[in-house]
Amino acid sequence: MKFKLIDILLYVLLFVFVAAFPIDRIPVDLIYKETILIGLRILLIGFYIYIIVKNKMKIFGVANLKMLLFCIPFFLACFSNMIAANIDGAAVPSNMPGDLLATSIILSLLIAISEEIVFRLFIQNSLTKCGSFKRILGSAGIFAAMHLINLTNVSNVDALVTVLVQVVYDFGLGLLLGFMYEYGHSISSCMILHFSFNLCNEVLVKYYGFTSSQLCFYLTAVVIAIILILYAGSIYLFYIKKMDRYFRQ
Repeated sequence: MKFKLIDILLYVLLFVFVAAFPIDRIPVDLIYKETILIGLRILLIGFYIYIIVKNKMKIFGVANLKMLLFCIPFFLACFSNMIAANIDGAAVPSNMPGDLLATSIILSLLIAISEEIVFRLFIQNSLTKCGSFKRILGSAGIFAAMHLINLTNVSNVDALVTVLVQVVYDFGLGLLLGFMYEYGHSISSCMILHFSFNLCNEVLVKYYGFTSSQLCFYLTAVVIAIILILYAGSIYLFYIKKMDRYFRQ
């Protein structure tokens, strides 16, 4: 299903509005802030579901199970921060209460669902004039660029560097998700990977108080990225490329 450019812009603007909502300016406890964000994400997803149903989009098509099995090693990326913490750090007592952990997990799930609908189901599907590789690059690039909205919270150089590194990190995640969606044909699998990434690399790291040097976090992420790039490249060369050549013949 290909959407018009004006439709895509509308869906993305709604997404940006929710993602950049100035929740920190509301003088309430963090648990209530996250509850408000959960409500906004539910409304956003509800609107997206309405669009999906209205346009009769097929989101429960037959998945490429063989390709999804190939994608299992990509889940290694979900544990990069935990791996870094165990290499160069330790767990320290966390002050995050259980109810805040619950809302954080729910919010991470809703973020994964809404972002996969926008960037894979809407945007990647709409890049019909591009080849598979360009569709993956395009959706990953837009996905990463959307995270530049975090620059609105930058107050010093260290925060700026953190946001820019996050954008690069998210581009890599976008490539993984785009690859899984393009060849696995399963949006639900992308949502699971995305949720697992958010849960393990952010929510649980904060809850269990994992700490490590920034350098170790970055180096671990780079090493894992290289491993997954080589792995994805081997899948393309020895499976996907041969499969495409077979169908062309």
